[in-house]
Amino acid sequence: MSEKKDFVDSVRQKLEDWDYQRDRLAARIGDLSHEWREEAEEKLSEFNEQRKEFEAKLEDLESRSEDAWQDIKDGLEIAWDGLKTGLLAARSEFEDKDK
Repeated sequence: MSEKKDFVDSVRQKLEDWDYQRDRLAARIGDLSHEWREEAEEKLSEFNEQRKEFEAKLEDLESRSEDAWQDIKDGLEIAWDGLKTGLLAARSEFEDKDK
């Protein structure tokens, strides 16, 4: 298998895991008070936008030739860090508020 395919497969698996976490968080938003629910929904919406941007970058990477994919790999890794940070921040901020 190529390094590019391995990288893309790894990122796709991580996305699947994060989508599961996002869905769990979204399901728990309904248990929050009205005040916190609005803020949580806004954070989740921001995360979903970041997720769409990340997906577009990943698709761009997949369409690149084996030689050219390294050029955008660093940018994709930075975008992943932002996506991960966004979901972790939202989750940690609202997990305690639903208790």
